[in-house]
Amino acid sequence: MSDTTTIDRLRTVLDDVIYPADKGQLVDHASRNNADEDTVHALHSVPDRVYGSFDEVLDVVAVDQSREA
Repeated sequence: MSDTTTIDRLRTVLDDVIYPADKGQLVDHASRNNADEDTVHALHSVPDRVYGSFDEVLDVVAVDQSREA
């Protein structure tokens, strides 16, 4: 299991999140949207705060640019 995900995976599982959303809401939403284990784990690793947009999540989540979608 990895602490990283891809932008595409993250965008897919968080596409319809209503912001602002806290870390717990993001993790729950991703899990309900059948996120892979790496993506859920990466979301568990972000700071525990409220995020105002997908871009704010993207700023703090560990993204592995070398991985395929």
